[in-house]
Amino acid sequence: MKQIGKAACCLCLAALLSACSSTPEGEEGVSSQINAEDRFQQALSVHQQWQQRLVAVSALEVYSPEQYGVLTSSWQKASTIFQELKETPSLAFESYSLFSSQTYLDRYFEEISRVSLALETLQDLKTVADDVLAPAITQLNYLNSIDARHYYRSEYVRLTRLYAKLFRLVEENELSEAGEEQEEFLERGHSLEVRTIKKIYVAPQEEALAVLRRDDVQEDAPISYARVESEILNAKGLIERSPRAFEQIEQAVAEIRFELAHAAHIAQEVQALRGRSDDEYENHFLEIETKLLQISLALNDSDLRDRPLKMQAAQIKEVVSETRQQYAAASQVATPDPEQMRQLVALRQQVSAQQAQIQALQAQLARAVAAGSSPVETNFPSGLTAQPSISQDAGKTARQPQDQPPALP
Repeated sequence: MKQIGKAACCLCLAALLSACSSTPEGEEGVSSQINAEDRFQQALSVHQQWQQRLVAVSALEVYSPEQYGVLTSSWQKASTIFQELKETPSLAFESYSLFSSQTYLDRYFEEISRVSLALETLQDLKTVADDVLAPAITQLNYLNSIDARHYYRSEYVRLTRLYAKLFRLVEENELSEAGEEQEEFLERGHSLEVRTIKKIYVAPQEEALAVLRRDDVQEDAPISYARVESEILNAKGLIERSPRAFEQIEQAVAEIRFELAHAAHIAQEVQALRGRSDDEYENHFLEIETKLLQISLALNDSDLRDRPLKMQAAQIKEVVSETRQQYAAASQVATPDPEQMRQLVALRQQVSAQQAQIQALQAQLARAVAAGSSPVETNFPSGLTAQPSISQDAGKTARQPQDQPPALP
């Protein structure tokens, strides 16, 4: 019995000793797990902060491609390690590789430190370069805004190489040389800007002029064709002097388009006139005269066909001028009554309609005279135009008294 009691006591002591020795090991495992979780949460917070800071980091590449390469490479490595830790947090304190004693967390924070250093270097370079190279930066941004690369790719690529050289000189602290190279960059950049603006605004008009040349407009309407060429030269000169004066440039382009359309219409009329036989000339001018008659009848019921065409146009112009003056005077009335307002509206409509007809007529008459086929004396004053569209029968309208004064509505 004594032996059995001794054996039982030994077993109890052994169990107690075993329990005492196992307690610290369990506590150490739990503590290690908690520490790993805390460190992972720290890495998670750091990673999220850097993700936000690096959203627009690509804009810094121009200041130092080398430092930018270090930043992106280290960030990619850090992101890979972070993803592994996110999937398996227990890796935090494990060895990162067989050839290093660093843990996963140590290596992660080491890569983040490299990212931080590279970013700081890029930001310092940016501060200096933005000051020294401000004109060049502004010029290239403007070239990008007008899409210069699309129109002159080779020149744009050469220019961007010089642009990169400027930042490399700043990185090497060669600020004086960077300033000299910047002058060349600005000169070439301005040249590319002018060429691009010409390509955008003038080149389409030159293409339209080439179409007219293929259609023999230069031979059929040489004066009008020369006007187009003159307007194109004016637009080019304007762009060379002020490539960013877009309001004036657009106005110059509008003038070119007007002369293009005018030259095309003149050429068509000349070609049509040349196609007429000799016995059709009278009918051609009677059509013009009928248009003038309709205008004079609408203005003051007068028939001016017993006078040369130019004299008819001159008298019509006088009546229109008087009508406009009366309209201007009437429009200055402080409180016009309803009847006056009605007359003003009618007068405005009448003046606009008659001016349009006079302009159309003189254009037609000028084309006929320019073709050298007019058997009738034409005395149009400058500034009036005409266009035939009424048949000869319309010219047989009854003659009206000519001493009747203008009748306003």
